[in-house]
Amino acid sequence: MNLEKYNKRQYFLDWLRVLAFAYLIFYHTGMMFVEWPFHIESGHDSQFLKSIMLLTATWRLDLLFLVSGVAVSVMMTNMSLGKFCWQRVVKLFIPPLFAIIVVVAPQPYFEALQKGLIEPGYWQFWTEQYFHFTWLEGMITPWPTYTHMWYVLYLFCFTLILIPLFYFINSESGIRILHELEDWLTKGLRLLWAPYIIYLSEYFYLGHNEVSHNIFDDWHALFIFAYILIIGVLFVRMPKVWVRFENIRFWSLSLALILYAIALIKYNLETPLDFINWDLLEVLLKWSWIAAIIGFAKRYLNFTNNTLRYFGSIVYPLYILHQTVMIVIGYYIIDWGFSALIEYIMIALGTFAISLILIEGIIKQSNILRIFFGLKSKKNEHAYFQKASS
Repeated sequence: MNLEKYNKRQYFLDWLRVLAFAYLIFYHTGMMFVEWPFHIESGHDSQFLKSIMLLTATWRLDLLFLVSGVAVSVMMTNMSLGKFCWQRVVKLFIPPLFAIIVVVAPQPYFEALQKGLIEPGYWQFWTEQYFHFTWLEGMITPWPTYTHMWYVLYLFCFTLILIPLFYFINSESGIRILHELEDWLTKGLRLLWAPYIIYLSEYFYLGHNEVSHNIFDDWHALFIFAYILIIGVLFVRMPKVWVRFENIRFWSLSLALILYAIALIKYNLETPLDFINWDLLEVLLKWSWIAAIIGFAKRYLNFTNNTLRYFGSIVYPLYILHQTVMIVIGYYIIDWGFSALIEYIMIALGTFAISLILIEGIIKQSNILRIFFGLKSKKNEHAYFQKASS
């Protein structure tokens, strides 16, 4: 069957991908300035920043997995099984492996240095300690570690495990079932409440929503992130769903704001709202904000330009680099004696600037480094931008 109609580019999803990854820089920088555990701590504890981060903590990663599901679904309509699996290895296994060995290593080094657990000397740490598979008391992660690259490793596992699903939805019967599901979901407010059936069933079964990032013992995260990935895989085959998100965007936003207000009251004030289960509230917040964001993005961001094409092409190496760059410069900046606001701005903007310099000045100049950071080769990148501009 001809699946070309399902491959129509939804540019608002590209914008969401770029903006969600960019936001990670601001979010992870914020982790230095609140009381939540992180690799580097500034000594500040901003209640305002914590309230903003509280808003996004429940859905920011789910949104990335949804957009990734869309991309994977489209790829499976255009590739053979062998080519798809090889592409996943090149894109989602080689870069995190390289990152674990090289890119991520400075993160535990500067964390251990700030906590007084090791002596200064990065080369000695990397050659003599980092690969010894130890976990010092007080550290966030063991050595060696994948830290923020857990997202890529989870995505790699999901896309390989779900190959049978991809084949099914490309079949005649799969397309028919999806068409029926599309008709059902796009009536009334079903798109807003129906996904909660799975969310709440999983929550009440496990009784918690803890995320450990340990791929061997992270059942809630594995289920929830696989679920939202599948939603992306399926929804890209249901073009009317995106239109429905747009039509119910104010309903979604209203629910999201009400739940966020309850969360702020519960988190910041002593109130009778203490009877509300915090884990359950986070589950409810998750889908309401995703639905609202998709709806407004569909309305206002469904276009492309050179900015989207450029940042869409470098968002992966930017993600790989950002947390290491942020921790290295943050380690030094927080000792300069500036106010928390100035330190935060310097670290966030410095992370953007230095990461872009590394991407443009070093990584893009070598086809080998391009592979390690998930970029197209120089030849393929040039062809991509020529096609996009024509």
